[in-house]
Amino acid sequence: MNLSAAIRRHPVRWFYGIAVGIAALLWAYAMIHTVLWPNFGGPGVSLGDYFYIERAKVAAAHPYWAAHSDGVPLSLMGYWQVPQVSMFLFFPGAPTTAALLVAGIGWGRQGLGALLSLYKPILGDQTWREGVRLYAALLLIVAGAAGLSSAAAFFLVGDAARGVLVKAFGMQSLGSFCAAWGIALFMNQGALLEELGWRGFAWPALARRLASPLSAALLLGVMWALWHFPREVPLLLTGQNTIPNLLLGQFNFIITCTAMTIVAVYFVNLSGGSVWPAIIVHGSLNMLYGAFKLRPDGDGGGGNVYSHSIWLWLGAAAIVLLISGKDLGWSTRLRLHGGDGRTDPSRIWSERENQAHGL
Repeated sequence: MNLSAAIRRHPVRWFYGIAVGIAALLWAYAMIHTVLWPNFGGPGVSLGDYFYIERAKVAAAHPYWAAHSDGVPLSLMGYWQVPQVSMFLFFPGAPTTAALLVAGIGWGRQGLGALLSLYKPILGDQTWREGVRLYAALLLIVAGAAGLSSAAAFFLVGDAARGVLVKAFGMQSLGSFCAAWGIALFMNQGALLEELGWRGFAWPALARRLASPLSAALLLGVMWALWHFPREVPLLLTGQNTIPNLLLGQFNFIITCTAMTIVAVYFVNLSGGSVWPAIIVHGSLNMLYGAFKLRPDGDGGGGNVYSHSIWLWLGAAAIVLLISGKDLGWSTRLRLHGGDGRTDPSRIWSERENQAHGL
């Protein structure tokens, strides 16, 4: 069996294996570099420490681009200053890279074209006016979620939350506010570089293979959360995190990722399969996580991936389930593509008739 046939046989397994492999290799490189060159940037300054020092300088020089700290522009400028870590752009980009490789090797130009077409804001049989209404509703929901979470943060940690919220939401000025939200929702590096893989490639494949769209969303949420695990290993090995704290953090992280997946795939389905709703939802998750990664004592929590916004996402997922049931808008997606999904670009890699069997 050649590689193309093997990929067609188990496209999701190949996708996930490649995505995890890229992540593991990158963090292994980080650990090896830290061990071999612990003083890369000076006495006691490792490569990672040096990168964040230089990125802080870039952020100070370009406050608008740094209004959202996890944006692609700030990361690229930081990598330009410290090229030894530039390959870490492939950490958030690993799922999309994996999806492009699997689609290209398995289905050639047709597969690549179908996958890249998911960057269209709306797909299928719907008008631009309907698309505008969908995205307006989504942005209003994000704004409401930020407001509710802000109120919860003040209730939980008091006035200590003020400085964190002002910085996270760019409320220093109108310009920084627009920059922070624009970059967070449309150029967050995790969202922009991951979602073609998770909600573009993997989601429809799982939804067509499992018992229900809800089962597919739950599995995808766990897969997505566990894919991040290699980044936790360096913190554990260097003593910056503990096993109990890691386990608690991962439990919360898995719940949050699974809940967010339910919300994201619902809006992706309503758009006909576009990944842009997922990019917006994912970007808002990362923005809210950065803003509300607070404990009652005001501690940021380091690498424990804990945030009070977990309750926000659980609530949002519950509302989606009340509205859509286990279907999560999948029937709407099928209706938008010929009534049975026959014009959906994702059919190329996700329908069983296009490969032997399996995930």
